[in-house]
Amino acid sequence: MSFINSFFLFALGAAALPVLFHLVRRLQAKKVMFSSLMFLQATQKEVVRKRRLRDVLLMLLRCAVFALLALVFARPFLPQETLPFLPEREARSVVLLVDQSMSMQAGDRFERAKQEALTRLAEAEGSDEFSVVAFSDAAQQLTPLSEDVSLHQAVLSSLEAGYQPTDFYEPLRRATEILNDARNEQRTIVFISDFQQAGWTGTLDNWKLDPGIAFVPVTVADGAVANAYVEGFAVRTQRTGTDVAVQFDAQITAEGGRENEGNTALLSVDGAQVDQRTLGPRADHRLSAEQIAPREGFFQGELTLGDDALTADNRYFVTYAVTARPSMLAVDEGARGASDAFFLRTAFALGDNARYDFAEGGQGRLTRGILRGYNVVFLTAPGALTSSQVDALRNFMEAGGTLVVSAGDRPQVTALSGLLTSLGIGSATEVVNARAAQATDAIIGEVDLRHPIFEVFAGSGRGAILQPRFRRYLRVVPDSAATVLARYDTADPMLLERRVGSGKVLVYTSTFNTAWTDFALDESYVPFLYQLAKYAIESGATRHQYTVGEVVALRGQPEQVWDVRTPDGDVFQVQNDSTGAGFFREAAVPGHYVAVQGTRRFPFSVNVNPMESNLEARDAEEVYAAVVPPSDDVALTPEQATALAIEDEEKQQKLWRVILLLILALFLAETFLANRKLKPQRT
Repeated sequence: MSFINSFFLFALGAAALPVLFHLVRRLQAKKVMFSSLMFLQATQKEVVRKRRLRDVLLMLLRCAVFALLALVFARPFLPQETLPFLPEREARSVVLLVDQSMSMQAGDRFERAKQEALTRLAEAEGSDEFSVVAFSDAAQQLTPLSEDVSLHQAVLSSLEAGYQPTDFYEPLRRATEILNDARNEQRTIVFISDFQQAGWTGTLDNWKLDPGIAFVPVTVADGAVANAYVEGFAVRTQRTGTDVAVQFDAQITAEGGRENEGNTALLSVDGAQVDQRTLGPRADHRLSAEQIAPREGFFQGELTLGDDALTADNRYFVTYAVTARPSMLAVDEGARGASDAFFLRTAFALGDNARYDFAEGGQGRLTRGILRGYNVVFLTAPGALTSSQVDALRNFMEAGGTLVVSAGDRPQVTALSGLLTSLGIGSATEVVNARAAQATDAIIGEVDLRHPIFEVFAGSGRGAILQPRFRRYLRVVPDSAATVLARYDTADPMLLERRVGSGKVLVYTSTFNTAWTDFALDESYVPFLYQLAKYAIESGATRHQYTVGEVVALRGQPEQVWDVRTPDGDVFQVQNDSTGAGFFREAAVPGHYVAVQGTRRFPFSVNVNPMESNLEARDAEEVYAAVVPPSDDVALTPEQATALAIEDEEKQQKLWRVILLLILALFLAETFLANRKLKPQRT
């Protein structure tokens, strides 16, 4: 006999209560002295014997009632031959999904995950087949579906957790694909993870497991843990006279409350300590520090936190460059007097306190070698350019530079239109006299105030930027790839932008001087120029910070090879294509990297994704509800199927009803026997 709720069998102990009461009643009665027994009738010995026998029978009946009540709640049934205590089951096809993302390095999570997978393999029977899939933000099938348990065990034993973030969609999708080709009818996904909240991306919201596949979530998360990590880090350089001040601003998040109290944050650059702080019980902390750069060039530093549950995110790596002033070149062929170049020089060339190094020259300076030394090139009133000059400008922009083209007051419309067309901006058609077109000067009628160039004017609504008047402008019909940042009230573009490689081209359709507009005399003119220059330089600045798994763009000589050294000491080679672009895709561990091509050196840093450091997790029940569709067609695990089969077997037999009737019969017998009077025998 088997039982559905065997826990109630402990209630069989209640059957001993009637025995206890019976023994209590048999205790020796206390003797009491009585004066006379003449009026008492003696009880016959036969009656005493019958009463004792009745008491024993009542005790046994009551014991039986208590025992049978316990059996009713335990719901007994007689198992069939096809359903023994350890029921035989069909062969299974199982995919073991093992999470190896960075969060699994917290405590002993990953070791417990591997042990859980190994335990599942040890339970394999008969023709069971398994496949091992390791995942983080991508899924990798390490073993095919096979019965070779030793192969799966060997692969699992050698598996290690990495530094990549978590995404649960891809492994679940991949496991479903694998099981669609499985040979066994019983198919199961065993999902072993810490079920980190950050891994539940929006893609999973509309995805459910296929019917016919059983799902077993196994969590290795161990509740809330203390973990401090760097959520954000910014480095800014600001030139003051001949000095360059480097400002560091770090945002530190400390989960776990008072468990993180006393943790330290140490900032160092090139091995020298810059600042040190002690963290309190708060969740958010900010570390701000500043130092004067001792030299120009590249610097590499670290922000180190004290040990906690997840040590993989306790070091944040940073690389930055301190360079000379950003440089700009104004190219105005035959410029003289109050030309565009003159007004640009007046705004930017301010001696030692200037933010930028400003230079001027003719179109003969448009060569690759010369342009390589500048961040921004102003091309004003351009004449016809040679193909080599156009190629030099294109190479300059692809390498991250910004080209600003203005019509000037002496535009060669045909030549300028050819240049704009070749750069993908559009075509120039004519010079527009605003008064002839609409009887009044044009003004700026539409501005994208969210763009970095114009955001400084956003606070004034339709303020200062809209006041200048434009008597003439160059009409440009924009290409579909170009973005119009501002328009005149005639609807013609005033400022256009297009990305070219890592850089960009900006086209200003009027003049920087006073020939066509009074903009240069307006109070918003200088702020506009400096916002334009800031956007041109900062957006084209070389990036030195990446996260694990990101592709690092390396630009250099076409067909040349970069040697990239990782923090582990490994060296990878990256070859540039014909445009000079190369891509490094092996940034798999956090730390400092350096890429070398000839005499060029490009250092950069790689850090873990801060979202992976947030260890908030879902429990197994939430995971099951999120993945399994609410349908009766959902496949069950072998354990669930066995339990359901046992319940069905018990429902078919309904032995508890028979036992309940027996209890009722015994209760009636006990009542009759307890109330029956014993009469003495007549002599």
